[in-house]
Amino acid sequence: MALKLDTTSMPSLPFLKPKDSFAVDIGASSVKIAYLRPAGNRFTLVKYGVLPIAENSADLAPSDRRSISTTRLGEFLAREKILTKNVVSSVSGNQVIVRYVRFPKLGREELLKTIQFEAEPYIPFDIRDVFLGFHVIGDVVEEGQKKMETILVASKKEVVQAKLDILNDLNLRPIIIDLDAFAIKNAYELSIDPTIPETVMIINIGASTTNICIVENNVPRVVRDIFIAGNAYSKAIQRAVGCDYKTAEELKARYSILVTSEEKERTLAENHKEALQLSNAVTPVTKDLLGEIQRSLDFYISQNTERSVNRVLLCGGGAMLKGLDQYLHTELRIPVEIFNPAAKLVGGELVPDNVACQLATAIGLAARRENDAK
Repeated sequence: MALKLDTTSMPSLPFLKPKDSFAVDIGASSVKIAYLRPAGNRFTLVKYGVLPIAENSADLAPSDRRSISTTRLGEFLAREKILTKNVVSSVSGNQVIVRYVRFPKLGREELLKTIQFEAEPYIPFDIRDVFLGFHVIGDVVEEGQKKMETILVASKKEVVQAKLDILNDLNLRPIIIDLDAFAIKNAYELSIDPTIPETVMIINIGASTTNICIVENNVPRVVRDIFIAGNAYSKAIQRAVGCDYKTAEELKARYSILVTSEEKERTLAENHKEALQLSNAVTPVTKDLLGEIQRSLDFYISQNTERSVNRVLLCGGGAMLKGLDQYLHTELRIPVEIFNPAAKLVGGELVPDNVACQLATAIGLAARRENDAK
């Protein structure tokens, strides 16, 4: 999947190798980079980085976040001597729309020519204000007519432009703009045996946005962005403890969600009041997150009652909240794992688990190549 950008948005740099590119995931609290190269039927992780934007990133104005992100990324590229200018990035949020649509049977080139007309009834924005993308899942027959089941994506142009501005400031050439949710699906595919069928829910918990993607036999069937994420936990701790954002982040990393009554009783008996206070502060946020996860599962199953999800994979910085995986497993009654997207990459074993967890979007993007049709 890729949004089709205006050609004026993409600088022409014909002297560069078209297949040599790296990925930049520009988040609310950090910039993540992954640079992959093919190694037989695997990829080698050439470079990676997680670059914090600022201690108080949640309170930054958009212009300040852009300036700091540009500076951090530019410093990394110079330090790591990354010479290619071809870059893949992505967007997410409430101004990005994903729809599952059945279009009349058309060839890809024909659909490219007519996509704006075909897509307009399904997009809640002015069609002139969005970038569009699509991916054909397969052919179906509906009311005796051949149609093609298609994932349709639309993003408000200003959302994409905000990312392009950072890349353009560094004279980078964006070759693909994808969606975060599809990028984590790509990262998942790099980590599995594609011949083994399964349905998995991938939950990427960032600072401001959580991406949910239910993948059935390598096809994304449910895609959602929700806004219960890492910052919601930090703000809950700030309110409960009366501390600043930096301290809340430190406390969030130190303590865990107390899941069982035994854990709570033991913590109380040991007089660990701060640990109990922190658990009480973040549990309501986790319940809200659980509610959105359950809605996604219910929607998926409502389309076919024989469906089920084999496992849940957590990634993103928010996935490292201690006890979150256990809490979700207890409530959902589905195996829940912390997803390491670097585990099957050549050189990926050298990436610390807490860092690799944050690289899912970047690694999924880095597997893309210019002009691929995914």
